[in-house]
Amino acid sequence: MHSTMRAKIKVIFIVTLSLALLLLIVTTTIAWIAAGKLLHPERRALQGYQQEWIAQASAHGVLVRKGKCVQGKVPCLFVSPDPHSGPGKRGKLLRKQLADAGVELHPYGETQGVLVLLHGRRGRKEDLLSVAERFAAAGFNCAIPDLPAHGDNLLDSAHFGTSEFEHRIASGVLADARKYFRSPSVPAGIWGMSMGGAFAVDASSRSPQSWKAVVIVASFDSLEGVVADKLAILPTPLARLLRNELVAMTAMRGKFDLRDVRPDLWARNITSPVLVAHGDRDQLISPKRARRLFDAFESREKRWATVPGAHHGNILTTDMPLFADMSEWFIAHVR
Repeated sequence: MHSTMRAKIKVIFIVTLSLALLLLIVTTTIAWIAAGKLLHPERRALQGYQQEWIAQASAHGVLVRKGKCVQGKVPCLFVSPDPHSGPGKRGKLLRKQLADAGVELHPYGETQGVLVLLHGRRGRKEDLLSVAERFAAAGFNCAIPDLPAHGDNLLDSAHFGTSEFEHRIASGVLADARKYFRSPSVPAGIWGMSMGGAFAVDASSRSPQSWKAVVIVASFDSLEGVVADKLAILPTPLARLLRNELVAMTAMRGKFDLRDVRPDLWARNITSPVLVAHGDRDQLISPKRARRLFDAFESREKRWATVPGAHHGNILTTDMPLFADMSEWFIAHVR
């Protein structure tokens, strides 16, 4: 009887241990793959419509030139309003919206500042050409870099603005843009979307005096918090195990601690006027994440903008005149 019981206990122990080892193997594999996607996102190739857009830039009311920023290490686009062509369709609509709101506009082609635009994860600089088209119509020159591990940037790892080199990207792009536009002391603003928002908050916290205004779109307070939100559908012990393994794998594969990506902490050093916009149906980054980031800014002048019906991918294309709101913010403060 005792030997039978011991045999049963032994079998249960072996089965339990085997299942635990299997669970560990499965979760480790998942964390390994997730860490790879986080550090080395699949690059989006330059699309045909984007090549056509650049070739026909005057139809959009802008001039576009490719360049290399930050000592030649960061591919960039420089975008400015074309005074000879006049505004394109998007630019005309934006200028009408601003004029209807009582905003005094410069004659088309005149500019009052430069904006650095930072794309999101799995994006590339050409994705923001239509964004730059609107801001050019509002009276700004724009500089758009490819962030690490994206577009034509040769660096193969993305650290969400936390590496030593990434700390210098926005300020370096701004310095090169001022040289390109021959405006060494022109005021500047910074705009970032999603991952680019983390870069923008980091840059603004490190050099608050460099940026007259900040606009953050569809971004977050903490990368670890975003991960936790995604794992919340799992039982708590399993979610905690996966989160810890992902932290370990990103550190192993990329010498990167995702827990260091804390825009909510960086925001405490920022006093520039800040506008934060977020879609109320964003399922990739919860609105609560953006709200916590907004609350963390020390800026005396800040504004929260909810975009009704917007999820993460369409926040810039809803019926809400978000570009008019963002442009008005920059016009008021980047001067």
